[in-house]
Amino acid sequence: MILLTTAFVPAPVDRSIEGSLLDLPNDRPASPTAVAVPLNCTDRATLPQVDNVTTMSWSPDSTVIALVRVVTVPSNKTITGFEEDQRFGVMKVATGAIRELGHGSRPAWSASGAFLSYWNEDGSIHVLLSGEIVAEIDASQPGMVWSGEALLYWKDNEIRAWDSGVVRAIATVDPDLAPHYPYDDAYFSADGTQFTITRYAHDGTSLRYVGTTATGAMALIGDGNTTFLEWSPRGATLLLRSATAISLRSPDGSVQNAALASFPGPVTGWTAGGRLLVGTVSATVPGGNALDRFAIWNDGEAVATIPNLLGARSFSPDGQWFAGVSRTGLYATKLDLYRCGVVSGAGVALRSDTTSRSRAQILTVDDRRLVRPVAGAITQFLQGSHTGIDIAAPVGSILVAADDGVVDAVGWVPVGGFRVCVMHAGGLETCDYHTSMSLVSVGERVARGQPVALVGMTGLTTGPHVHWEAKLNGRIVDPLAQ
Repeated sequence: MILLTTAFVPAPVDRSIEGSLLDLPNDRPASPTAVAVPLNCTDRATLPQVDNVTTMSWSPDSTVIALVRVVTVPSNKTITGFEEDQRFGVMKVATGAIRELGHGSRPAWSASGAFLSYWNEDGSIHVLLSGEIVAEIDASQPGMVWSGEALLYWKDNEIRAWDSGVVRAIATVDPDLAPHYPYDDAYFSADGTQFTITRYAHDGTSLRYVGTTATGAMALIGDGNTTFLEWSPRGATLLLRSATAISLRSPDGSVQNAALASFPGPVTGWTAGGRLLVGTVSATVPGGNALDRFAIWNDGEAVATIPNLLGARSFSPDGQWFAGVSRTGLYATKLDLYRCGVVSGAGVALRSDTTSRSRAQILTVDDRRLVRPVAGAITQFLQGSHTGIDIAAPVGSILVAADDGVVDAVGWVPVGGFRVCVMHAGGLETCDYHTSMSLVSVGERVARGQPVALVGMTGLTTGPHVHWEAKLNGRIVDPLAQ
């Protein structure tokens, strides 16, 4: 099947965004013989303040970041008198200037950087060329990927490609296995050659499939313990996780396994080149106030040193930057950018860092105690029959403890899916629902801001989010007021 629309010739992304130059740090070598360490990401750039970023996607040349940010707007529909809106735009790394492009999420770049796509609120994929919409694609899933200059996406049980205005069918899958958003999720590998589909059941079980894009052929993957899948940022290596083990599936289908206990911590991430990082993230209060060392799986003694940022933590494609967000308040965050390849001993001196200390002080003097558990937008408040706060964030985003306490519940509950609960001082308990993976166990003591779970879509959901609930002596209370 071939559908023809107006054809567009790829052109460079608009680089004409105005703004003043940033203070881009350098390696500051300690001596002429000092050697830069590629994954030593410790030199913080001085950025203009970019608030409340939830999602980031780097352009292929690492010069522009597509951002999704939370903006508070007045509303007569909520009990609070305001709601949080997700705004989509691009930021030029060299200047920090932002160009607003509208409403949307899940930004993705074509291989040349000419096209930028995103999932629109109306349930369609929009494609931009030089900042202007050139296509609105009827899709049934937000999961998409660019293969060169062709955008791969789902329409019911069909995999399609949009290529400069021309739409063609790639393959079909069994209609009984087609993903139905938001009850299932589907993701393509970074190179577009493979895909995964996860189908969630209301009893806590799930079925996971891996398929070949060119044919639509699918097969079950994982075992009954697997709860989380994630593609690497390069090629088609797939991470499978359970509560106790991690596996890496190569593009040829071969699998390497390891016990999670053999690593220094339960948090995973990826280098720019697609190598797996495994380790511990320090408490993210305020964030960017500690440097964490992550082991690189199957790479000898190699380690990555990265700041304890939260939110959309990622390396730039060229490996020169590590980005994420740090806290400027209980709920507010700001974008932070760290240069990689820094000489050992150089970079930000956190013990004397006034920026981290001032942000920590803001958190300390606030009369309330609970920090927002994830960098995301509130989509539903505590009102009517709704018993908590819904915060939208991408699947796999780190959820953190809202305050110090002891983990008192981990596991499946009807409707809420997989949950993690923490009992705090004074009879206050907070729970995160719909998670995809727990990072802690019952009885474990956790610190405020410590990672405890990953965002998922388990239970009854309307898309990836966390249902954040608080109880005081067993009675529902508003977590935003605690």
